[in-house]
Amino acid sequence: MMWRSSPPLVLTLLVVIAVRGFSIWLMVHASGQALDALTQHDDRVWFWLAMTGIGVGLEPLAESWQAAGAAALQRSFTRQQVVLLAEAANAPQGIEHLETPQTRARFNEIENYLRGMFGVNAMSSVWMVLGYAAVGIGGLVAVAQWSWLGALWTLIAFRILHATWTGYLDVLLRDLVEEGSVERREADYLRALPLERGAGKELRLFGMTPWVLRRYADVWTLAFTGIWQRRNRAVRGAIVGAFVTALMIIGTYVWVGHAAWTGSLAVGGAVTVLQGVMQMAALGALGDINVQAIRARFYENEIRELRARFGLPGGLSRARNEPVSKPTDSAGGFRYPPPLRSPATQPAGAASVDFTDVTFTYASRAEPVFRHLDLHIPAGQAVAIVGVNGVGKSTLIKLLCGLYRPDTGTVRVDGEDPAADDASRRRVATIFQDFTRYHLSLEANVALPLLADGADADARRHTADRALYDAAGADVLSRVDNDWDTILEPGYAGGTDLSGGQWQRVALARALAAVATGAGVLVLDEPTAALDVRAEAQIFSRFLEVTRGVTTILVSHRLSSVRHAERIIVLGPDGVLQDGSHDELLAGGGPYADMFRLQAARFAAAGAYPDRRNVR
Repeated sequence: MMWRSSPPLVLTLLVVIAVRGFSIWLMVHASGQALDALTQHDDRVWFWLAMTGIGVGLEPLAESWQAAGAAALQRSFTRQQVVLLAEAANAPQGIEHLETPQTRARFNEIENYLRGMFGVNAMSSVWMVLGYAAVGIGGLVAVAQWSWLGALWTLIAFRILHATWTGYLDVLLRDLVEEGSVERREADYLRALPLERGAGKELRLFGMTPWVLRRYADVWTLAFTGIWQRRNRAVRGAIVGAFVTALMIIGTYVWVGHAAWTGSLAVGGAVTVLQGVMQMAALGALGDINVQAIRARFYENEIRELRARFGLPGGLSRARNEPVSKPTDSAGGFRYPPPLRSPATQPAGAASVDFTDVTFTYASRAEPVFRHLDLHIPAGQAVAIVGVNGVGKSTLIKLLCGLYRPDTGTVRVDGEDPAADDASRRRVATIFQDFTRYHLSLEANVALPLLADGADADARRHTADRALYDAAGADVLSRVDNDWDTILEPGYAGGTDLSGGQWQRVALARALAAVATGAGVLVLDEPTAALDVRAEAQIFSRFLEVTRGVTTILVSHRLSSVRHAERIIVLGPDGVLQDGSHDELLAGGGPYADMFRLQAARFAAAGAYPDRRNVR
């Protein structure tokens, strides 16, 4: 991944660490030669002292070059890893993998690493380790000039230390990421809860903060008990490795001392060898620096494994990884793929929807949500889907959007599978009940579909303005003083928040903007839950007017609104219970008529209907 980030920088850094290794060898070798020359009153002592000075001065200079190069490399490296992780998260058409606790925990763990202290300093740590390796090799060459067998013996000693401690750290890191993350999620949630704005109100109101902190301590201890036990077992091998290395290094010192005592090694040579052995320690365990470098390698492998699971290559192509002179977006730096549709794409008209013999079961449930469901919605029809909680209304929408695949049967939008064909999925614009409140400007919140398509600023503003008007969002513009660039989050400078009803109008406008870019099916899942009855009726009346020519699917518990749809489908535990217009379903009796009359009576009692008898 370093090479893909910037080949020139990697080559430069390799040269720099080679200079570090050479400077160490020069310092060690020249200092020994200078000592021998001094004891023999040889005039070359000045030459060797000068060489020693060059080695002493060159090594820290090369180290500073290395630090600067690693910092420059980190920028491209981090961008690359963020894009690689995002591609892995978005590779599957559906969202099943994001709802699997183990997979979601791995994504969260990697993302936290990339934006944490270790992730943003990964290149510094890696190149420090490589720099120390060059230093150790410089010392190795100096020792080998005396005895290649002594150099090999010492190298083996330090590599034993390196291997055993690295093995321990590998076990520790893999244990934390693969085994500990799911269990630690509750502890992390409890830790962050008192710091959140929303939760902080109720924690103070009910005096819950002490309980949360105690619960956090208990859950954290429980989550880490097994990790501590495995860590203790793994560290034993590292301790044995350190003991063996110590004995072998002592043997090297005894060997050198004996050679100097017997006269087979001159004083200067002994100094050279002992200094070389000290420098070779850089080939052993390096403490925290080694830990950080191992983390960098470990998380790179984690990203590769996740990408391989979803059929993606290990790295980015050069075309997408090269920096550009002018960043293509606010995050900057990479050439991203072209839009899925051209900004000039015009609406393709209404799309038909077909569910054929669909059976679907969530992985966490034993019973299917649908069994052999058949449903056909012609292009351009306005359909409402109603039913009691738990019958699968939201699941139906997720299948239609291609976010899940049915166990059996087919889901088609204009004859194409939205779970396999991205263009087909983009034909469906949906406001989910739990829609996202993006910390972006008002314009970006509304015009997100146009941003994805690469539309220019004028087109975005025009479409956003029209979509917000159609969504009855005039009060939203008033809230931000007609400033489309206002960030919809009070935590930002000049930012603000919206009411629940205003946010729903923004979400509705976003879906209407998607229709303007080519969506042929508009799905609203409880789109007006935060509005009162009168406001909901007003929006639905306007909505049905502005969506003529588009297939619309409305999901709502308020039957006073959905009665205006051309067709109403009542879902039950066994699939479609009733299918017809409002008048037909009322005349025919059954679940819909019962639900409607019950709600109408309650609205009449509250004054929504002046005449209780007028419930049609």
